Amino acid sequence: MSDSPSNRPEDVRFISGVLLVSRQPERLMEFYRDVLGLPLAEERHGDTEPHWGCELGDVHFAIHPAADYPNDPATGPGPTKLAFMVFDLARMVTWLARCGVTLCYPPADLGAESLITAVRDPDGNLVELTQLGPGWLDHLRAHRAEGNDLVANWGDPGPASDA
Repeated sequence: MSDSPSNRPEDVRFISGVLLVSRQPERLMEFYRDVLGLPLAEERHGDTEPHWGCELGDVHFAIHPAADYPNDPATGPGPTKLAFMVFDLARMVTWLARCGVTLCYPPADLGAESLITAVRDPDGNLVELTQLGPGWLDHLRAHRAEGNDLVANWGDPGPASDA
C-alpha cells in the first residue's frame, strides 16, 4: 500500500450493518431479543433464508443462519461480518485493487439501486462494502422520523424505571 491516505478516492464513513451468523440462529435471536431487548423482527429479502434484524441507531443489526453463507469457510459460531457503507462502490473497488486487496466476489446488485461486494480483513473476517440506494436511505429517514435518532435522543433517560 504505497499510496498515502490523502490519495484515497473514497473513505469508509459510516458502519451500515453488523451481522451475526449462527448455526442456531433462533436461539441467538431469542437471546438478543428476549434477554437484551433488541427489537428484532423477522426479515427475508433476495435469496436469503428467514433471519432477524433491526436498526440500532443508524446501524442495521441482523442474525442470519449459516445457510445464508454456504460458501464462506468462516461461517459458524462466532464469526462476525461487518458491513460498511460507501457512497461510490466503483471507486472503492478501484482503490482496493490498487492496494492489492482481492474482492471475495464482484460487486452485485442488492436491489433498490444498492450494490454490495466484500473483502477479507487481515484476520480473515468478511467485510461487506455496500453502496446503499435511495430506498435504504429513505428507510433510514423514516426510522429517524419515528424517534430513532441517536443525536436527537441524547440525554433522554427513556421510560421511567420501576426501581
